[in-house]
Amino acid sequence: MRYAAFISYNHRDRRTAAWLHRALETYRFPKRLQGRPTAIGPLGTKLPPIFQDREELAASSDLAASVREALEQAHSLIVICSPDGAQSRWVNEEIRSFTALGRRNSIQCLIVSGEPNASRSAGGDPAQECLPPALFEGSGSEPLASDIRPGQDSRAAARLKLLAGITGLPYDELRQREQLRRQRRLAVLAAVLSLALLATSALAAFALVSRREAIEQRDLAKRKTLTAERTVEFVKSMFAVADPSEARGATITAREVVDRGAARVQRELANEPSVRAELQTTLGEVYGNLGLLGRASALVEQSLRTPGLDPGSRARQYLALAEIRNWQTDDGGAADAYAKALALARDPATGRSDLLPRILAGQGETLGYLDRPKEGERAIQEALRIDRSRGAPGQVDVARDLEALGKVLTGTKDYSRARAAYNEALAIRLRRQGGTHPLAFQDLNELGSIAYLQGDNQAAERYFRQVLPLAEQVLGKKHTEYALALNNVARMEIERRAYGPAVLRLREAVAIQEGARGSRTGELVLPLLNLGVALRGIGKERAAEAPLQQARTIAAGTKHPFLGMTLIELADVRCDLGDRASALQLLQQARPLMANSSGSEPWQIAWLDLVSEQCRKVPVDAKTRMTILQRWKPNTHFGRRAAGS
Repeated sequence: MRYAAFISYNHRDRRTAAWLHRALETYRFPKRLQGRPTAIGPLGTKLPPIFQDREELAASSDLAASVREALEQAHSLIVICSPDGAQSRWVNEEIRSFTALGRRNSIQCLIVSGEPNASRSAGGDPAQECLPPALFEGSGSEPLASDIRPGQDSRAAARLKLLAGITGLPYDELRQREQLRRQRRLAVLAAVLSLALLATSALAAFALVSRREAIEQRDLAKRKTLTAERTVEFVKSMFAVADPSEARGATITAREVVDRGAARVQRELANEPSVRAELQTTLGEVYGNLGLLGRASALVEQSLRTPGLDPGSRARQYLALAEIRNWQTDDGGAADAYAKALALARDPATGRSDLLPRILAGQGETLGYLDRPKEGERAIQEALRIDRSRGAPGQVDVARDLEALGKVLTGTKDYSRARAAYNEALAIRLRRQGGTHPLAFQDLNELGSIAYLQGDNQAAERYFRQVLPLAEQVLGKKHTEYALALNNVARMEIERRAYGPAVLRLREAVAIQEGARGSRTGELVLPLLNLGVALRGIGKERAAEAPLQQARTIAAGTKHPFLGMTLIELADVRCDLGDRASALQLLQQARPLMANSSGSEPWQIAWLDLVSEQCRKVPVDAKTRMTILQRWKPNTHFGRRAAGS
């Protein structure tokens, strides 16, 4: 296919179409996903082109030949759904043309206004219908949709969902990197203001007590002292309310405070460019830690346009920009900004040696994402040397450096060294910040994942069990992260055949996810699949069929990567219940899914063969058994059956 997707829209929605076109074409896939086979072929750095241009339709009485050709060469059709789009002749014609190509299952919707099914529900207002009628012609099913109306999906989440639909990659896997970055932001937020103010005050004090400093250096120190004082004064004023009797201290949000401060910076500090630039950088970092990356980037870029700043201030600005670019998965942009920050921070006269370890650790992690792990490790090792030399005050920063090193080493599959780096980082976090710190959670989960990749299930379970009470204590028993922790522990229990406790954990995990996200979320696939396996393990085959069927329905609708394994387990249950025809049909559906999934391992294909051969009541091939036993010990869930016990 020439195009990854064709965007169908009414001309009144062209602003949204332009945003979507830019958002999809500029998205950079994480390095670990690049090269993976997907629905559009081996995954590159970015998607193939997205087709948007429909200007020639204005004077045409039929779909233009170029548009028909583009539809034929597009892997997916994305329909921008609004009342205008629903009534658009061209939008409906494009849907019909794409459906006629046999690709109805590759249609995705992006709801931007109006109400879905308003014309098909009692009491609805047909004028508000946003789903084009052509979507329902020949099929009563409603396509899965992303929804960016107020109160629904954010634009960032909608972009990831559409990318998942185009490529067949799981939404959760695309979301994982952004989640890890959000955890890092929490750790950075607390230190941003204090670091900046301490650094500027230290420079001022040094200049004042050193008689050998030149006049220029003393003047610079004075300016920085005044800048620091004005910055502190302004930040405190951001938290002042117009009428204290309103008692909004308990209800005002961080976003409101930062928005109010950002609006005042430009208005009140026009005559104090140094203070304005310092605050723009700081507020940009705060916006980044709140996940508002567009606003963060805009503020830091404004601060960079302030003329006459010294190299130390510029180094901090480029560092802030690099971290924002990193959170935006713009690895090339992040690497460029880190390089500029590093050069400025090393300036012998007015640089910022205090920022060097933070710059080097971030640069090293980014180089790892850019498939330059040796350069990345060298940068991180330099950061570690600096932070270790600082003794106790630098210990938390040592943990940060080690976590960056762990990411680079995991990317190169150097699991032993990665595990050692995360273990040392975790020990520092626990000693300095306690087990409830978000980055301690991250370290434990990373260690669990690495242990599992190494085949060390006992260690993986030990790490995942440590996360469980911490998630309960910090987040509560209704939080989805607690549900994920329950699922991880239950999966480890299943693999050592402790099915009873796993059933209880998984029922709780399913209830939490359904309560928080509804009954159609892809987050339900794994706990439902595991619940079906665990129920079968305690001999409840008929009870196991229901969660497996529910997992199958959700996985098919969300293009979940575990659809193949779900079909295998459901087939296994139906075969045991005597429905061999249905079981063999499910296994036939599972085979191409498993063969085309880059996440499938040899033992999983062998598991499909074993289930198929046993269902057909033919001898299991010895090679099939051996492939499974190379991954699983004979006393485990999969290994026991492969061993014939």
